[in-house]
Order: sequence, then structure tokens, then C-alpha cells
Amino acid sequence: MTEQTPELPDLDPVLKTGASARNVAAAHKALARIHELGWQPLAPYPGSDTHWKVRCLLGCQEAGDWEGVMFYSHMRRARRHAGCLPKELRERAIEALNNAR
Repeated sequence: MTEQTPELPDLDPVLKTGASARNVAAAHKALARIHELGWQPLAPYPGSDTHWKVRCLLGCQEAGDWEGVMFYSHMRRARRHAGCLPKELRERAIEALNNAR
């Protein structure tokens, strides 16, 4: 990735307009936000109102990181999956994760 040629985000082929400027911008914004909140995408960006396969990176499950599908519109508002850390611990875990990056 260079300043002249920004990296194209991974987009789900079902997006009706493909790699349009709007979809690329939305994908960059969504990826930045979910990384900020401690999520890892496991599938290409599907659009805002579609399930997105993701992994929670907060270490809240004894058997490993939670994986499942979430709507981006829910993730961007800091909603979490069932069984995630309590809010106080979650905020500290997100801060520690972002500081480690």
C-alpha cells in the first residue's frame, strides 16, 4: 500500500455495485471501526445491513475467541456478543488491544 495507491479492501462479491467508490469508502470506515472495537473480520465486507462473520479479540471465552456473525450496524455501536466481557472489563480490554497494535 502506498499513498498513491491505497489498498483495496476485501469486498463481498454479493455487493450489487462491486468496488464502487462508495463501497470502498464504507469498507475502509467499517474495517477501521471494528478493529478499533476489538473485532477481526473473517469474511469480506458484506455491506452495512448484512451479517458479517467476525471474531471477538477480547479473550472473553475460556475455549478461545468467540466467532460468529454480527451486523456491522450493531458492531459500530459497540454491541457485543452474548457472553462477552462486562462493560467495565471490555473497555479496558479494548484499550489494551489498541495500545498493543
